[in-house]
Amino acid sequence: LVESEEYQGTFNVELNNGDFFNAEVTQAYEAIVSPFEVARGVTVPVGGYRFTQSKVQYTMGLQRRISGGLTLGRGAFYDGTLSEVTWRGRVEFTPQLYLEPTLSYNRIEGPFGDANSNLASSRLTYTVTPRMFVAALVQYQSRFQSVSTNVRFRWEYQLGSELFVVYSAGPTTTRPGFPSMANRSVVVKVTNLF
Repeated sequence: LVESEEYQGTFNVELNNGDFFNAEVTQAYEAIVSPFEVARGVTVPVGGYRFTQSKVQYTMGLQRRISGGLTLGRGAFYDGTLSEVTWRGRVEFTPQLYLEPTLSYNRIEGPFGDANSNLASSRLTYTVTPRMFVAALVQYQSRFQSVSTNVRFRWEYQLGSELFVVYSAGPTTTRPGFPSMANRSVVVKVTNLF
């Protein structure tokens, strides 16, 4: 019994200015053995699904202070259609400080319902030294109506030995009023090369 199958054709172009263009067509088959939710209120039932999707992407090279990539996609999706527009960017304020925003719009339309599954996130990174950095990530996911934050500190205090400190928080926006905290954690990891 085939559970999943995928065929993909890809065409890539690297331009002289460092930019990239990519086009791909994917034909896939998936056998769903238990129902699952692909977006809020849209559940795919048990069955076999074959679909074809197309995507084009243009990515600007990192030599620019403002760079990033735009992706456009459309195709069949579990007996319906999926339309996608995604932008992943990078804004360099200084060589040590940069911002990486991501915006993703996904529209699902089909016999099981219509819905959006969208994502907005941004990562801010500050490189203190070549062996030490601090990064902060904030992300909103519309499927779960959740906001998550993550702050990470990494320090390579000697060659091959590192200290990581990670703070994560996940407030939920499903309840009315001010978002309440769903989870919170602090993780400390120390490695030492002998």
